[in-house]
Amino acid sequence: MLIPAGEEAALGESAYKDALSKAKISTDAQASALVRRVGERIAAAAEKPDFKWEFTLFDDPKTINAWCLPGGKVGVFSGILPVTRDENGMAGVLSHE
Repeated sequence: MLIPAGEEAALGESAYKDALSKAKISTDAQASALVRRVGERIAAAAEKPDFKWEFTLFDDPKTINAWCLPGGKVGVFSGILPVTRDENGMAGVLSHE
């Protein structure tokens, strides 16, 4: 409420670009597709048409985490995949973010 929505989204975009430049993006096409598929369903339900949703799976098997930045930039670390196990588990994580 203290920052205008446009400025908040710009900060999210900047932080997302920074994460993309520093972390290794996963080359696992199947797991990346799962993250995008689940994320896109949640994005549709979020009723935030002004968000520019992006979903990225980072190749970091030691990190069990995910995050969502302002404006709809979502990062998921591959270490969470054994915990989520399937689309239902991923939906639980992404909807929390």
